[in-house]
Parts: sequence; structure tokens; C-alpha cells
Amino acid sequence: MKKFVLLYAFAIWMVFPLFGQTQRLVLMEEATNASCGPCAGQNPGFDALLNSNRDKLTAIKYHWYFPGYDPMHNQNPTENDARVSYYGINGVPTAMVDGVIENGPSFGYPGSPAGYNQQIINDYYAIPSSFEIDMFHQITPGQDSIYVWMRIRAAEDVSSSSLKARMAVVEKHIHFNSAPGSNGEKDFLDVMKKMLPDQEGTAIPSHWQEGDYLILKESWKLQNIYDMDEVGVVGFIQRDMSKSVKQAGNSDTEPFAPYYTTDAALSSLSNLTETNCMGKMSPVITLSNFGSDNLTSVEIQYHVNNENIQSYNWNGNLAFLENTEIELPEIEFTVLDENELKIYLVSPNGTTDEYQKNDTITRVFDAAVLTPQEVKLMIKLDDHPEEITWDVVNEAGDIIFSGGPYTTQGAFVQETLNFEEPDCYQFNIYDAGGDGLQVPGFFALFFNGNNEILAGTNFGTIASAQFSVADPTGITFPEQKHEILIYPNPVAQNGFAAFTLFETADAEITIFDQLGRETGHFDYPQLNPGYHSIRFDVNGLEAGIYFLRVKIGDEATIRKISVL
Repeated sequence: MKKFVLLYAFAIWMVFPLFGQTQRLVLMEEATNASCGPCAGQNPGFDALLNSNRDKLTAIKYHWYFPGYDPMHNQNPTENDARVSYYGINGVPTAMVDGVIENGPSFGYPGSPAGYNQQIINDYYAIPSSFEIDMFHQITPGQDSIYVWMRIRAAEDVSSSSLKARMAVVEKHIHFNSAPGSNGEKDFLDVMKKMLPDQEGTAIPSHWQEGDYLILKESWKLQNIYDMDEVGVVGFIQRDMSKSVKQAGNSDTEPFAPYYTTDAALSSLSNLTETNCMGKMSPVITLSNFGSDNLTSVEIQYHVNNENIQSYNWNGNLAFLENTEIELPEIEFTVLDENELKIYLVSPNGTTDEYQKNDTITRVFDAAVLTPQEVKLMIKLDDHPEEITWDVVNEAGDIIFSGGPYTTQGAFVQETLNFEEPDCYQFNIYDAGGDGLQVPGFFALFFNGNNEILAGTNFGTIASAQFSVADPTGITFPEQKHEILIYPNPVAQNGFAAFTLFETADAEITIFDQLGRETGHFDYPQLNPGYHSIRFDVNGLEAGIYFLRVKIGDEATIRKISVL
């Protein structure tokens, strides 16, 4: 078991929540660049407006790649560019208030920082919020890592789709003795250093009842910090479909107070595969204490498909916000086409849990796909190929195939795996850095063209799936002339269709919305034989589901994609 503890002791005060709409903290965001002339012209006045309203707002600035050199962009290009692309911005400086690019008589162009004024801030500040946010952060004694806790509570009933919780580690003020870019700016405020866990954020429930709450915990190994005293964290809730920000918050260095005396919680679930054919698993849970009383005992019950309930009795000592990882004893079950694992807590400290909505975790998973004896693996490596390894094990636990670590950044790995024996196999891909393959990196395990077993990008530390290699006698698998892989999916800015040609051919990509209307078209004439990864652009498209038609010669394939 692995235990995480707070680095210092603190007093506990009980609070009794009062509900109803609550005061909003306005979020100002800006896309900027240290070599952008208009940025140098508009930022001083914009920063003065921000600084005079720190009781009403918080701010994040994303340093874009254009128009020139910017060290703050280069320190985190992926997440800076992703957040700028998220808003469909094509020029800097551009500023947003609560996810809205404002326009009007005071603006020279939509989102011009010089166009924002006190009245606009007051108007947004006057809009009550349905959520409350409490945050605090903790920097390790060696000043090498930051831990962040974000508590979200519904102040009233909420029903809203595509909600995300996002956190941004910011450096509140960076001063250079000489301008780092070409525009003369030496002082930069609210600079985004890292999105936690990344630019995609964390999906949170769409439906809340008044008083519902959750606590998220993230961490980051600090990098490229100029002044540790200027480090802070901004948290916010955003609806991806409309990009509207529902509430924002600033982190404190003192912990927030618990709501309840006894409140055990299941915070996460891991060590599971996306599909299963072995009929057994050993789930790993994170048990947390969100109550003011130390958590010393709890019974953990779990089952699959409502089969026999298995129990595990935990004993220990967790203070408020401490947690521990527990690997539950292996459970066996009959694999159905669709399966449900359910884990729940019973009688923490021998009493009744005062908040039971965080006592249960469920996970739905499918039966493993049936494959032929030949399976293929494709990996597009990112900037840290040395972190990537993978293996395939059989039901007995023997490693049948393996690969990595790799040495060449951005290289393309293609493996053909031939299985001699029908069996249930498990594929695992690992990232020692804990952030998976960063876009445009990706992996895909598939068979017979476009039949996917498992694919992904920023999968964290590990991604796994099981698959059943069948005896080929009497089984016909679908064939496809071209092996086409679409990545990443979901896509936020640029997507790619990857395939191998055996003869010269024309290719084209067409994007359709759910009403069948064409929203994008890309032509790639006379591609030579060999491997190709052709790009399509979703900038300007609203978030949602679209259909992608990839035509190679006379053959067309239609895939569903999700645009963020």
C-alpha cells in the first residue's frame, strides 16, 4: 500500500454549509507573446485593470508560438497552443472573460485587451455562480514538486453537459532584466506553467444536487520556475460545449476545512483493462479521508455483474485529505458482453458515513474482442521516447512480445505480432514519465485494417486491454485494403489519418456534421507508395461529434470523431 500524507499539521474547523447561488470569481484569460508588438502596447493597461480587481477576478496568460521567440511558450508549447486553439484564436493579443471573447464599442477587434474595462468586469462579477471552489497547494520542502487540492461544491441543483474542472499552475509575476522577446516587454503576469493534469482537464459530473461535492488532487514536478514565491494555482469549471466558465478560484497555502466528521471516499480506480477475457482482476483503489476525524477502519466490498460479493477489511490511520492505495484481492467472474465492476465502502470507523455519494465507484467494461493470429501495433513516439515500453502477456502471465524503450524522438514504430496459440492475451503500454504519448504521439493496437483493440495518446502511466486470439478455423474476419488510423480522437486542433500505400493514389478527407453538412475538405493528390500521415484541421468547428470520410483512390472509410 502506498500512503500520501500532508507535509505539515493543521487545525481542523468544522463548517456548516449554506447553499444557494454563490459569489462568482471572474476568470480573465489572455493569449499573448513576448515578441508581439501589439501585446507590448496593450498589456500594461490590461495588467493594471487586472491588478486593480484582484478581489473580483483571477487570471491566466497563455504564451502562443506566434509571432516570434518567447521562452515562456517554449517551456510548454503543447498546452499553451492547445488553450489558444481551444478558443479558435488566430492572433495575439486576445483576451477572454469567463470563456467569452468580448466585443463592442470599446474594442478595436474581438478580444482586444485594451477593450476591457471596469464595467465589463463588474457585469461578470455580478452574475452569481452555481458552484463554489476551494483550493490549496503545497510545495515540497525541496521545492521540486507541487501538490494541489481542488474542492468543488454545488450551491444549487445543476444540470449541464460537458463540464470540466481545470487547474493551471501560474507564475504570478516574472521579471526579466532584459526583454526575452523582440517587443521590449520585461514584466509578465499570471503566466501559465502547467495545466493539471493537462489541457483537457478532468471531466466532472453533469448532474449535481445542492450540496454535492468532490475533491480533486493533482501534482506536478516543478520546471522552469523563475521565482518560487510567485507560484500559485488557478482552478476553474468550464463547459466545453459553450466554453463558458462557471466559476473560478485561487489556491491558498492553508488547507480548506472539512465539511463532515466522518467522510471516507473512493477517489480513484486503476489496474483495470479496457476489455477482459480472463475473467479475473485485482482492482487498485485510492481510499481517501475527507472527514475531520482520522479514518482508522473501513470495510470494502466489491463484485462484478452482481455475482458473489467479496470483502476486504482495511485498518490504518488517515488524517483529513490523506489517502492510500490498496490493491484488492483478485476477484473472478463470468465475462459477459458488457460487464460492471462495483466497489463501495461500508461502516467507516464502525459508524455511518455522513456523505455517502463518494463511497462507490463503478466501472463498465466490455468482453475482449476476438482477433486473428496476426495483430499489429503502431506507435508514434513523442519527445520522450526513452519513457515508452510495452509488452504482451498470455493468461499464464508469460511475456510473449515486448518493446522499448526507444531512442528517436518522433519516430514511427510498426510491429507485426504473430500469435502461435489461441489464448487470452493482455497488451500493456507504459510511460515512465506518467503522461503517456503527447500529441502528435499516439499508439494503436489493431488487426485486419481498421479493427481497433486499443488506441490512445496521453494515457498516463499505463494503458491496457485484453484480446482473444482465435483458432482461425471456420472464422472469417473483416478485411480492408488500407489500414487507416485516425489520431488523436478526441481532437482539439489538428488530427491525422495514418495509412500505408502500396501504389500511387489520391487521398482526400471530408468532415461532416451530424446533419450531413460538409464542414471541411482536404485534398492530397498523387501520394507516393509508402507510409503517410495526412492532416485535417478542426479549428473553427464547435465542440461535438462529427464524421470523417477518408477516401484513398476509390475506397472510402467513414469514422466518427469527437471535436473538443
